[in-house]
Amino acid sequence: MKKITYYLRKKRVWGSILILAIAAFFIFGKGKDVSEKVAVVQADVVDQIVLSGSAKTRDRADLGFASSGRVQKIAVTNNQDVHTGEMLAQLEIGDLLAERAIKQAAVQVEAVDLEGAKKDLERVRAQQDTKVESAYRTLLSEGLAAVPDSDTYTVAPPVITGIYDGGEGQYDLYIDKEDATDTDLVLRTYNLEKTKSVTIQKNEPTKMGTRGLFVSFPDTIADYQNTKWYITIPNTKSTAYLANYNAWNEAKHARDIAVQDAEFKYKKIVAEQQTSATSAAYAEIEKIDAAIRKSTIYAPFNGKVSNIQKEVGESAGVGETIISVLGEGALEIVLQVPELDVSKLVTGAKIAVTFDAIPGETFEGTISTINSKDTEVDGVPIYEAFVEVAPDPRIKTGMSAYGKFEIARKDGVLAIPAYLITKEGDASFVTVLDKNDKEKKVTVTTGIKGSDSMIEITSGLSLGDIVIGAVKK
Repeated sequence: MKKITYYLRKKRVWGSILILAIAAFFIFGKGKDVSEKVAVVQADVVDQIVLSGSAKTRDRADLGFASSGRVQKIAVTNNQDVHTGEMLAQLEIGDLLAERAIKQAAVQVEAVDLEGAKKDLERVRAQQDTKVESAYRTLLSEGLAAVPDSDTYTVAPPVITGIYDGGEGQYDLYIDKEDATDTDLVLRTYNLEKTKSVTIQKNEPTKMGTRGLFVSFPDTIADYQNTKWYITIPNTKSTAYLANYNAWNEAKHARDIAVQDAEFKYKKIVAEQQTSATSAAYAEIEKIDAAIRKSTIYAPFNGKVSNIQKEVGESAGVGETIISVLGEGALEIVLQVPELDVSKLVTGAKIAVTFDAIPGETFEGTISTINSKDTEVDGVPIYEAFVEVAPDPRIKTGMSAYGKFEIARKDGVLAIPAYLITKEGDASFVTVLDKNDKEKKVTVTTGIKGSDSMIEITSGLSLGDIVIGAVKK
């Protein structure tokens, strides 16, 4: 019994000692400062902000119907590529189609008559233009004569034949040898048409230029050497000129009357349709077509279907999202910017972008837009910065992204941790150890402060100096 009592007393004594020791630690030891020694180093000091966000397509559309009804057709599947204007989905439109068919049948007969009158007008105009053109070609081609350049020529004038298909004017025709030793004569034309030398045919007309005329020589061809002739088109001195001229004018007059008559018939049918019930039927058809468009969803751009929220047979309300489409042409990075950092960003600035899904690689981006309106996240205002990056097939919509934006940077400068500096008014001080390991207070001038709390020292310290500071134990 005495041993047990002694043992308990002994345990209480040691417990008391332990409690006193712990109390002494908290009273005399906790919170006591100890010295930290840091050498002045040469380092890169970078002040930057790091933002998080994701890759998003510039083109995104959540599409719905402009009218309500029951879904009759879903024409696409998820992840399907679609093109601008392609039909994606449609409500039940059986009643609209039936009504449209009735209205269409009502105007079909008159539409046929109108189309016939239009074709008749085109046919009459083409036929009459051909007659006028033929009369004009006859005027230009008949009675053409070669007039000599000199009254001393003793040969008969060349004979001009063919159907001329050019414009009015004058041909200058020269006949000579290509070379003094040649036996054949050649002809060349100038003025209305300049042509190369053509050898004169002895037994058949020779082509004169490229516009349908030919020339023949009644006398011995050799006698036409070194002669020059003029052919005026049309030949107003020809005996056939006046008759051909009148025939041309009569053809134009007949054309005008025939075309006016065909136009009158066409315009009459158009006017009748505009003043009849047919015009109202056309208006009804346009109204039905508009209703069909409201009951149909079309792809607004080239892209990929990302989400189909309805099935065939389900009801859809006006504006309710049925199908989403993501454009695949251009992606951008959308970064979340806290209000304290938004003023530091500027459009056009470069920003380094990285992706969790593409480790070890950095992409150069350019800030294109910064939203002026904020969005609150957990009560904190957040702004969106839109960053453009070069197209890369590895970057997909929805990928997590990070942007590093350098506000300031100094490479290879003297630097120490910012917490070693104390402030007294506008002055900055540090405590250094001299060569005798004695502490002394030194005034320093600082530059930029990095995001990692390293601060640039522009004066007051040298590389390798030992700076001491108090840290809590």
